Amino acid sequence: MAAKSLILVENGNKAKTLKKLLGNSYAVVSTEGFLKAMPKSRLAIDEENNYAADYKTIRGQGPTMKMLKKATLDAGRIYIASNPDGEGEFLANQCCEIFGINEESRCRIICSELTKDSVKTAIENARPINMKIVEAYQAKQLVDKIASHKIGEYFSYKIWRGNKVGRFRAMLLKLIADTQPAGNFEISKTLTDKNLQILARRDLKFSPTKTKLIAAQLYEGINLDKNYMGLITFPATEIKLTDENRTPESIKEFLNMNQFKLYQLIYSALTEKFDTKIELDGTCNDLSLMTALDNLKVDWADYYAAGISSLIKRQYISAENGVYKITELGEKILSALHGFFDNDFSAETYNNFNSQVEEIAEGKAEKVSVIGEYCAKFNKDFEKAMATLPPDAKIQEVPVVETDEICEKCGHKMVLKHGRYGNFLACSNYPECKNIKPYFERTAQICPKCGGQLVKRIFRGGRALYTCENSDCDFSSWDEPLEKTCNACGSTMFAHKFKGRVPMLYCGNENCTTRAGHPINKILEDAKKRREAKKK
Repeated sequence: MAAKSLILVENGNKAKTLKKLLGNSYAVVSTEGFLKAMPKSRLAIDEENNYAADYKTIRGQGPTMKMLKKATLDAGRIYIASNPDGEGEFLANQCCEIFGINEESRCRIICSELTKDSVKTAIENARPINMKIVEAYQAKQLVDKIASHKIGEYFSYKIWRGNKVGRFRAMLLKLIADTQPAGNFEISKTLTDKNLQILARRDLKFSPTKTKLIAAQLYEGINLDKNYMGLITFPATEIKLTDENRTPESIKEFLNMNQFKLYQLIYSALTEKFDTKIELDGTCNDLSLMTALDNLKVDWADYYAAGISSLIKRQYISAENGVYKITELGEKILSALHGFFDNDFSAETYNNFNSQVEEIAEGKAEKVSVIGEYCAKFNKDFEKAMATLPPDAKIQEVPVVETDEICEKCGHKMVLKHGRYGNFLACSNYPECKNIKPYFERTAQICPKCGGQLVKRIFRGGRALYTCENSDCDFSSWDEPLEKTCNACGSTMFAHKFKGRVPMLYCGNENCTTRAGHPINKILEDAKKRREAKKK
């Protein structure tokens, strides 16, 4: 019996859809994202040797690599169906290098939509890895790494250890600091990824992170009564319906609330005239920032959501009721950059570099020369900035920051400190008063109960509790929320950890069909009883 053909994809939801579409003729396995990456702790790029990068296996991906190596050895023919963009091409090439697949063979399949006919056509038209697209993606990746790493080195002396910012995030931070004008803005009538994020923010109040997450689910496949298929084409391109006759109401029972809302918005935008006017109220929010980036001709759709999340997590900006404000630390960041890196992180330089990256993908420019051109200017500015530091400059540690919160034990102010397990609040009257309290840290994950953002609280001993930012929502979990979402309902997945055992993954939505009879139910119920007994 001939060995099955194997298809590699980047996540489990997409793998499940392809299995259903192709039947038993193919084995479909997920890589669970990238398998290798450059270490975060060091530059890992040899600037003297054509910018050769040192990629290491990502922590936690060892078991996946082992499983994939066996699967590829047992396979008849191997295809790679990662997303049809630069990141997907780079992952496909990474798979070829790791598993010994000939990148010049017809191993790469491009699935712009996940339906039975389109997937079969994609397999019939399999092609070799496009190394120009791979090099273009890597050029951007390497420049981002070089810039953020060296800025982090400069900040460790100028501000304190642990701060860094990349090309897009530096530009975004500066934009947030500027006054946002009121008025109207017209978006194009084509439903692109960026226009969907704008419309979803305006009409559904969805955050960009939430919109991208749900759009990916609609592309990767929905279970329509045991008939898996994608509802829209790949979101990073011009978005289209895979079936114009599939109305939102006809499939409402198979979608969770957020999926239905976004699909309804997409369906309406593609079948009816939608309002292209965006009203700006003068506050610094998602709509004003998105439209400002549009005015600057910046390609932001793939990076905005992650950029905002990072700026909030690093406490460079605050977010209250959807309005962004620069923090004191954010002002320090901008001040340190000003006068040295203004040109390196400008919209004009950002756009020019991206244009050169496109030329690499088209075979009109060489990767090394494009990276070298940017780095030559950036490194000069970096050296000028470093030269302004005192000769005896030392790496600065995170300072103690006073807050407005009052210690309930002695009446002194609480200060924000950084410990082994992250930030926490401590009494400024230490050592007389040793009171400490958890500090709330925003995460990128979404509450499975109400759709708000989850926040993380670190307690003594390093244990983290995840709760919802909405005060009227009582959701809480000691288990870690994951970037993965539930294949059945789209809610955030959680990992319940056991000592010496593999974590148990489960959907955070207790009403999800996957939770029926799930062993986590008893575990969580028993934990709840123990907490209640302890309180009594």
